[in-house]
Amino acid sequence: MVPRRVTRAAPAVMVVPLVAVTACMSSPAGQVSASSVSSSSRSSTLEVNAAGGACVVAAAGDVAGEDDYRTGATRTAKLISAVQPQKVLALGDLAYSDGTAAEFSDYYDPTWGEFRTMTAPAPGNHEYGSDGKGYFDYFDVAPNYAFDLCGWRIVSVDQYASMSEAAAFIEAEGRSAGDRPLLAFWHEPRFSSGIEHGSNPKLQPLWEAAVAAGVDVVLNGHDHNYERFQPLDANGEPRSDGTVEFVSGNGGHHPRDLADREPHSAAAIAGTPGVLFLTLRTDGYDWIYRDVEARIGDTGTRHLP
Repeated sequence: MVPRRVTRAAPAVMVVPLVAVTACMSSPAGQVSASSVSSSSRSSTLEVNAAGGACVVAAAGDVAGEDDYRTGATRTAKLISAVQPQKVLALGDLAYSDGTAAEFSDYYDPTWGEFRTMTAPAPGNHEYGSDGKGYFDYFDVAPNYAFDLCGWRIVSVDQYASMSEAAAFIEAEGRSAGDRPLLAFWHEPRFSSGIEHGSNPKLQPLWEAAVAAGVDVVLNGHDHNYERFQPLDANGEPRSDGTVEFVSGNGGHHPRDLADREPHSAAAIAGTPGVLFLTLRTDGYDWIYRDVEARIGDTGTRHLP
């Protein structure tokens, strides 16, 4: 474990009450105010031409499959287009059911392919149904890479190629980030109330690496719902300057219900495709979860010193 790069005072958090949500919603449980593909030719850094100041990023995973890409991924793509974010973070399981080149061509490209040049992806377990080849050929990225955006350092890691290498990459980025805020994303969440998968202790090495690196925000998909957790420490216990995990797996394919809420879950929504939007500033971020029915499900602000 490496020490946190910055010792922070307790951040101020403002949460705005939920507005017009009719999806499955539970009350908050706590308060908040191995790839065979060669990557030797792929860069571990993406260059982003970002303007100064705040910017909006869209984030979701579990996007497009044959049976529902017209009604799911097509609608979330329209939602993203309406917001016009500066970057799209695609959180894995993007083309069902095996992430083949044909599935990316037939289901992902006609929907989220609109954002291909502005997308930073991470692979999901379904991409590895074809050893990741369709994913890596489509996006041409390294398993682990990072880039700067609006004063933040953004880190994408591949838990399936090597979890130990992914964890080491996160920690190295934390050491080199200086005082820049950090956002990291990969597919499977450490903590989740999703009925299909839920919390997974096997992801603890990545979670510990993120907390040790001083990551402010962790984004995941995998469970096909939306959830936000309180700021947590390496053991998953609340800490005022901890890391906030968002699960945003409602990108369009087969929305699923929630199970019993996990400890320290602050908001959870299921039933309708939607997208998480983050406005990044050097002193913090705002979040807002919107679904394809134009409803705002969770929104708030977190200030970082």
